[in-house]
Amino acid sequence: MGNLHFEGAPFGSGPQTHRHGDRVRALPALVALVLAAAAHGESRVVFGSFDSAWYAERHAATVADALDIATEVVVFDAGGYPGHRVVGPVRPAAEARALRDVAVRRGWPDAWLLHGLPAPAAPAAAVRVAAPAEPDAAGPPADEQPADTRAAPDGMLAERVEPAAAPAPTERAERGLTLRSAADPAHAIVVPRFADRDLDIVLDGRLDEAVWAETPGYDGMRVIQPDTLVEPRYRTVVRYLYTERGLYVGAWMEQPPETLLARLSSRDEHINRDNFGIALDTSGEGLYGFWFTINLGGTVMDGKVEPEREFTVEWDGPWESATAPLADGWSAEAFLPWSMLSMPSGTDDREVGIWVDRQVAHIDERWSWPALPFTAARFLSAFGKLKVPGVAPRQELSLFPYASATFDEVRKDQQANVGLDVFWRPSTAFQVTGAVNPDFGAVESDDVVINLTARETFFPEKRLFFLEGSEIFTTTARGQITSFSNNQGNAQSTGARRTAVSFVRPPTMVLNTRRIGGKALVDIPDDVEVPGYEQSKPTDLLGAIKATGQAGPLRYGALTAIEDDPELLGEHPGEGDGREFVVAGDGRNFGVLRGLLESTGDGRRSVGYIGTILDHPLRQATVHGIDGHVLSGGGKLKVDVQLLNSDIDDAVDGAERGYGALTDLLYVPRRGIQHRVGIDYFDDTFEMNDMGFRGRNDMRGLRYNGTLTRSGMQRFRLWRGGIRLGYFENGKGQVMRSGVFLSNNLMFHNRSEIRTQLNYFPPRWNDIESRGNGSYREDGRLQASAAYGTDTSRALSWSVQTEVQQEELGEWDYLGGFGVTYKPTDRFSFDFDLLYRDRENWLIHQGGRDFATFEAQDWQPKIAVDMFFSARQQLRLTMQWAGIRGRERARYRVPLGDGALLSYARGPDDPSADFTISRLTAQLRYRWQIAPLSDLFVVYTRGSNLPDRGYDTFGELFEDALAEPIIDVLVVKLRYRFGG
Repeated sequence: MGNLHFEGAPFGSGPQTHRHGDRVRALPALVALVLAAAAHGESRVVFGSFDSAWYAERHAATVADALDIATEVVVFDAGGYPGHRVVGPVRPAAEARALRDVAVRRGWPDAWLLHGLPAPAAPAAAVRVAAPAEPDAAGPPADEQPADTRAAPDGMLAERVEPAAAPAPTERAERGLTLRSAADPAHAIVVPRFADRDLDIVLDGRLDEAVWAETPGYDGMRVIQPDTLVEPRYRTVVRYLYTERGLYVGAWMEQPPETLLARLSSRDEHINRDNFGIALDTSGEGLYGFWFTINLGGTVMDGKVEPEREFTVEWDGPWESATAPLADGWSAEAFLPWSMLSMPSGTDDREVGIWVDRQVAHIDERWSWPALPFTAARFLSAFGKLKVPGVAPRQELSLFPYASATFDEVRKDQQANVGLDVFWRPSTAFQVTGAVNPDFGAVESDDVVINLTARETFFPEKRLFFLEGSEIFTTTARGQITSFSNNQGNAQSTGARRTAVSFVRPPTMVLNTRRIGGKALVDIPDDVEVPGYEQSKPTDLLGAIKATGQAGPLRYGALTAIEDDPELLGEHPGEGDGREFVVAGDGRNFGVLRGLLESTGDGRRSVGYIGTILDHPLRQATVHGIDGHVLSGGGKLKVDVQLLNSDIDDAVDGAERGYGALTDLLYVPRRGIQHRVGIDYFDDTFEMNDMGFRGRNDMRGLRYNGTLTRSGMQRFRLWRGGIRLGYFENGKGQVMRSGVFLSNNLMFHNRSEIRTQLNYFPPRWNDIESRGNGSYREDGRLQASAAYGTDTSRALSWSVQTEVQQEELGEWDYLGGFGVTYKPTDRFSFDFDLLYRDRENWLIHQGGRDFATFEAQDWQPKIAVDMFFSARQQLRLTMQWAGIRGRERARYRVPLGDGALLSYARGPDDPSADFTISRLTAQLRYRWQIAPLSDLFVVYTRGSNLPDRGYDTFGELFEDALAEPIIDVLVVKLRYRFGG
């Protein structure tokens, strides 16, 4: 078998001949064919694979008539069961390639080449030698009638054996147990149940245990990316069984071995590679679910999903999986413990929703059953069904003790910490999570972001305690962090390399857990100077507890956390002796309460409440919100509404109360067309950023977003066009945000992609950047961008981008970007991205009502290098630097009565506003996953934020950023999970 190889798909064995004209049928000697092929380097064309011998023989006759060739049906091993493959005559390799090219032109685009023949995969008795029924017969022979038949595409007959009495392996060759289940996704699959003591499954990725041979297999996938919904070129056979402990899933995936793409990565990293995924609707009613992805090679992704396809990647579960490459593809096994999954009460007739998908990287296609493309209306509510009666997860108690040591070179400080996280699930519908002296020391660094605007930068949560069960506190789709980033739920493709993103829209969320243990709330005396990095450092937590659960149609959650009293290091600038001064403050107390009442049936309806409170001697902040959600029965219309109230009592600014509301509508009239409408109202006293996140208040208006997607065209693989319209004004009636935005994505058949945008911003008022010192008028502006990315399934892929835009006061800015990804092996990757922006008239606030414009150059390189010793051991180096040099051009001032900015000359004694910025973050991280959710981290982080360096060059700024850190920390942390 070592000399066998093929082009396009796997091989088979066991010949049966059809000849055009007189239809001569013969049974050549299998051994003779093997010897002949090996001796002469001969090949043959494969025209398709089938479950049923009758359909294979029918297809063979059709091919023989159309191409005037002899065809054969060979039996091959389809993951332990017989499959039937239609092949052409044995010919020299060059002639076989020519025949394949003819077949492709004649209507068989998925024909592929098999070079040489393997040894028989099935015993001789299993190879069919009898003459088949005539191809024009009304149906398959009587002895091949399946146990259950449904409508299916030609050649894709549905076959099933009831799992209640699983046949012996010897019976299987006679009956055929593969279900082509795509024809009826509403049909509930009855999953065989076993006692744990009777199972001896080793999770090595190979389905070689006897129990898998006794378990029905299911296929029926269709292509959903691009959303052509055609039958895939390779087969995927999935098997399910369960015990009182959990669900086992095994999958065999047909694919030419030379096309397999296994790339190791960090957990939850969404890149182009072969993978197999499972999504479970554990509510059974389309209310919430979990998704799990097994990547070829062993790394995994997981998370949660809410209606209809709001994916999050923040949740990590203690499940196990493995993969194995095979001679005809690859296989995967997974064990999903019931105890890690939220479920409603009840056990007798439990059904869970199921959706399985598969990514085939070398052709950049995603397949699934049921066929639910991301361009369609329904997803979670349209899952298939698994019947798993009697599932009653045991009480789970998991303890996560940790020990960490921190070595801070800048402060010449060393710290040792121990603590404990507790996860207790006394029932399927209730969980309590607690943390005692939690250690939230960063083992992942945030991106470097240069933000000189008045708007706050949003950073996503990365701490496991706050991520577990966090979905109940998400009140609308706008609070989904992945809804504005590159998430798998909305991604059309991973095939083309993406360019660096210069802008993403932040979420709107009532609860942003990054506030907890974040920047301290401290009253700093006027005569003390505390550096910015000291003020922004995390605050230690004394403890936190969270409870989530479900009681009938009510889901609920509660969270409370207590901060330690912070201490900031500063100095008296006038004394000049360098002595440090400690500024002490009070820690904050946080509380959150959430309830959601849901009903299902013809669609979904729900109403919820969320309340947050921050308590501190300097500030008390309370927010109340009521949210409602409607999903129509067909899934075409989704409506989210939220009403909000804030009540703030500040020691300095006094008390004020504010109100806000938002509405989002999603309408999907048919697959490939989506309409989104958003309506906002927030008054100028509304404030929820003490515990939540909102870009701004004092705005009212609406936005529209329409997208059109087309797939499978003659010249292009995929086209996606979009238009966005927006109009928002403040309480004064001033238009402060409006525009028309056009986007266009074209993916070619070689999986490279062009992305373009054209945006127009009409004249508007800016009432934010002056920090409360008036509004000023901005002229209309244009922005245009284009990007190109190549196929990421190749070892080397690259991308380029360019952008031009007008500044607020005219003149043009130019942006250029380049990126490259190099993955020569599955265990090594190198990523490099570089953005350069040349700004001619950059308007920056200088304090009070004063502004200045600058000529500026901005360089932002980013590097990531990953090395994997195994799927569980990773060494990762990341470095990101941002360097800016700005030279003052002119000065402006906001008029007292609002209006256009007024220019004024700089005084002879006024200092220049020229500036430089140099910020760097570098991290070297070793991670060893000892067991599920048990890790050893060794992390070295180095960061800098240089003060203004005048006329330093970019080279000097970069060198000094490396040499003069404000963060120089080594962290060693061991966290281990006990119980479960």
